[in-house]
Amino acid sequence: MYWAVNHFYLVLAVFGSAGIAAGLHMFFRRWRQRRLLEDTPTAHIRSAAQGYVKLSGRARSLDGKSLRAPLTGRSCVWWTFRIEQRGSYVRAANRLLNINRGTSDQPFLLIEQGDHCLVEPDGAEIEPSDRKVWYGDSPDDIPPLRWGGAAMAFGHSYRYVEAILTEDAELSVLGEFRADTRMVTNTIDDEAAALLSRWKQNQAALIARFDANHDGVIDAAEWEAARTAALAEAQRDRLRRAPARVCVLARPRGHQAFLIAAQSARQLARTEGRRALAGLALTLLSLVLTCHAIAHIP
Repeated sequence: MYWAVNHFYLVLAVFGSAGIAAGLHMFFRRWRQRRLLEDTPTAHIRSAAQGYVKLSGRARSLDGKSLRAPLTGRSCVWWTFRIEQRGSYVRAANRLLNINRGTSDQPFLLIEQGDHCLVEPDGAEIEPSDRKVWYGDSPDDIPPLRWGGAAMAFGHSYRYVEAILTEDAELSVLGEFRADTRMVTNTIDDEAAALLSRWKQNQAALIARFDANHDGVIDAAEWEAARTAALAEAQRDRLRRAPARVCVLARPRGHQAFLIAAQSARQLARTEGRRALAGLALTLLSLVLTCHAIAHIP
């Protein structure tokens, strides 16, 4: 009996110490993210400088092709899911074990007043716009989405969790903004040759434009004039085309937070603040339990 009591307090002290470490980690991480959200000014896609920024806008799929969430088939721009099974042995009877999970990594667009930016969600901490949890009895034959929450868990062996970012959801994103000019891969000569090739497909127009001696044939000198005209037109076309600015929001190369949330930055800051306080509460509770356990260990 004496050994059992000592063992209980020793285990309690170990778990209490782990709780202190976890609580402190949660507190400092969440508090730092709250401060980042409050201290980083909201930029605009059109004028954002490269580096760590906070942007807001609406989520849109690339080329209008929405994703489909794998469990429910709902339309979205990002999804994550997991299927969990209850443990089969006594100590883990109520423990859920992951047997299948997945997360989409396809980029999507952030739209702000007609401007857009590509968002690469890989590595982001994402607050979804919708999250569903339901229960069933098969890892493969997924039952329809059911309501009822925890009450539906009894009598079922599997739990299904799915979260999505819906099309047109209002987002706040904190990450690294990268912008560059898309390089032009074709040379002026290539573009001029392509233009000449198109002109040759309409021989009547080509002769009417470049047959200087009106003999109905484009000779070498006239063909050189056509090539010079094509080169000049290709140069004018290139000058008229504005370089394409590729804007990407992605995971920072440093250690800054990468957050994507289907809520305003102010709401997300409040959420992070509440999580920081929860971490502090866990730390204090674990500290009390650890001190209590140590006091009873001889």
